[in-house]
Amino acid sequence: MKNYIIFLPITIIYLSLKSTLASTLPLPELTVMITIFIAYEKSSLDAVILSFILGYIDDVFTGGIIGSSSFSLVLIYIIIHLLSQKVELSTITSRAGIAAALTLLKMITIWIIIRATGLEVPFSFQILLTAIVTGLFAPVIIAFFLWLKKLAGAGAQTEREGGL
Repeated sequence: MKNYIIFLPITIIYLSLKSTLASTLPLPELTVMITIFIAYEKSSLDAVILSFILGYIDDVFTGGIIGSSSFSLVLIYIIIHLLSQKVELSTITSRAGIAAALTLLKMITIWIIIRATGLEVPFSFQILLTAIVTGLFAPVIIAFFLWLKKLAGAGAQTEREGGL
């Protein structure tokens, strides 16, 4: 967990800027990218807990239904964990495709949860734009996470060498 504790302040700063200054822009889903990174790098209970905490922080900053992002990020963690046992996600195309698809999954899951509560929320095409932007920025963001991991000296403590 100590290797990934750096993601909490990064997420808080990013979400506070995203929810105040750039609330209408389709910015990359950083919480999805962090969840993909930690699920691929190391499978452990503390990584699942971190995914849940990141989702909770996301719900707090976006004003969504508390627990919807947490549920979707834990679901994404499970998907990536199972997928990483079968597929090597080392190419730029695979990183972008997985990031875009899982961002779309997160947003649609949250939309379904909100609709299930009885709120009439129309489907927004902002979801598709956010998924595309996340896919486009995925290789750069993952490279940044790998650099952070290397900077922290946590390379030998993870299951995979080279990362995503």
